[in-house]
Amino acid sequence: MEDKITILIVDDHQIFRDGLKQLLSHLSYVGEIVEASNGKEMLKILDSLYPDIILMDIDMPIMGGIEATQKALLKFPDLKIIVLTTFHDEEYLDQMLLAGVAGYMLKRSTMLEFDTALKKVHSGGNFFSDEIVSILTRNLNKTRNAASLLSSVPQFTARESEILSLICKGLNNEQIGEIIHVSSKTVEKHKSSLFQKTETKNTVNLIIFALKSGLIQIDDLPE
Repeated sequence: MEDKITILIVDDHQIFRDGLKQLLSHLSYVGEIVEASNGKEMLKILDSLYPDIILMDIDMPIMGGIEATQKALLKFPDLKIIVLTTFHDEEYLDQMLLAGVAGYMLKRSTMLEFDTALKKVHSGGNFFSDEIVSILTRNLNKTRNAASLLSSVPQFTARESEILSLICKGLNNEQIGEIIHVSSKTVEKHKSSLFQKTETKNTVNLIIFALKSGLIQIDDLPE
């Protein structure tokens, strides 16, 4: 990354925010780090600051992460939000994914995981920690019904299927365009078609659709 990125940490625990802020300050591409103790404070900050990435807690007083995420993405659809969670927040996984977050990771993630997540999400990709992928796998195995799923899968063109596969590998529009030798605008056009056919609104929802429909496997997701 050539320019330094601005990060907004949204968490109600000052000690956690202080620790995370100190951790992220060691990354050379991280510039300004702003803090909010709840969703309401975050929304107020967004009136005057548009951060490159928001690191969002779920369980907070006054306004929690789910409501804050939904309101923020409704107003600013291109915001890149990474959820920071603990295992007891598993029940909120589907709600946050449907809201349109770009990543989902544990609060106890390593420096390397934070580095990887920030770089992937900032470049237009997505990031899920290994533990979150395991939860997704377990939930999908509980609900998967191959016959009904296959009957509901829309018909994709060969190009759309190719682009869907590359999206699920965590690549952004420019990277996909370079691989299949088309412009990023052409990739975006095909993505719009995929969104329409799958009735999804963003890349994360599209990936979840592909998983639930059996079009890709958990192992196909980027590490």
